[in-house]
Amino acid sequence: MDLRNLNLAELDKNLSEEERREWNSIYASYRAGSLLTGTVSGMETRTVDVKNEETGEYEEKIFRYLVVIDYRVKVIIPQDEMWYEKGDIPYHVMRSMGGAKIDYVITDIDREGDFCIASRSQALRIRRHSFLKLTPRVGKRIKCDILAAVGQWHLLCTVGGFDITLAARDVSYAAIPDLREKYHAGESKEALIRYYEPENMRLGISIKRAQPHPFDGADLRHPIESRRASVIMGKFAGGVYCKLEEELDCLCGYSAEQCDADFHIGDKVIIVITKYSYERRLIYGKILARW
Repeated sequence: MDLRNLNLAELDKNLSEEERREWNSIYASYRAGSLLTGTVSGMETRTVDVKNEETGEYEEKIFRYLVVIDYRVKVIIPQDEMWYEKGDIPYHVMRSMGGAKIDYVITDIDREGDFCIASRSQALRIRRHSFLKLTPRVGKRIKCDILAAVGQWHLLCTVGGFDITLAARDVSYAAIPDLREKYHAGESKEALIRYYEPENMRLGISIKRAQPHPFDGADLRHPIESRRASVIMGKFAGGVYCKLEEELDCLCGYSAEQCDADFHIGDKVIIVITKYSYERRLIYGKILARW
């Protein structure tokens, strides 16, 4: 749509101050290709009949898009305009992005219908260009925005125009049964740059490495043979991770008379500290009983 063909003075004359502010931001983004930032309201899906140019037949096609509503105007971002690189991103990722803060550029306006189309991929290119003016330095602290917890063990976050999937091991020192219960779209976290590969434009970050290691000083707080009330946070390869403090777990085994099937994640237990591995920065213990 060409704004020059519209009488904006007439269309905007009865707007409130909030509505006028919203539309002015939209006009500016459309004309200059400048960034807007908003919170995702949710995802919508629409099925339409599209003509196949090869066969001439009409076929059903599913369109998915995110919706952002700053104040009154509905802005949609089609799936094809969501990512820096074109590709098939599982739709459940977009479905999980409600509440995420995202950048976008307005690409089309239906002024009379209070409706706009936008591109997040254009916004990512702008962010990335600005971010890479100074080569990302390994060890630098940066802010990352969580887009979605896309499963038990993975987060999708964005920083400097890069969308990055983090495994649980890059998020927390402690075992977390389900990242979706602790991390949510729209949150911002401090992270550390782990690597930058300019030849293939890959950026790696870690949220946990931006925090002090909880192992430091743990042997003074929890000396060997001390007993602690704990909660089972996870199981792996026969070991049981029991929580001592926030971000600090103790890798426990069972007593000879205990059975793994009798203990579950979330159970409250009494453990005893048995050993410290300073090389691996691990604490070992044994489960004594429930409490």
